[in-house]
Amino acid sequence: NYYSHLSSFVSASLCASLPNVRIMEIDIDDVPWKDELTTSVPEIVDGYMTVPSAPGWGTEINEDIARAHPWDENKVM
Repeated sequence: NYYSHLSSFVSASLCASLPNVRIMEIDIDDVPWKDELTTSVPEIVDGYMTVPSAPGWGTEINEDIARAHPWDENKVM
């Protein structure tokens, strides 16, 4: 999910609202600062992600961390 928990939270909310979605994938490739980018991390128990209950996306972006890691199209991860 684009190296961010944000996409996972947005996807979980969307999937929970649709009656015919059975599977939501989460990309396990990540960056070392992934857990710092959002104010919360997905709760996954027995293979199931808890749908966030906080308003909006269910989390907030940590803007300081986002600014510290700007996109660089020439950087290979």
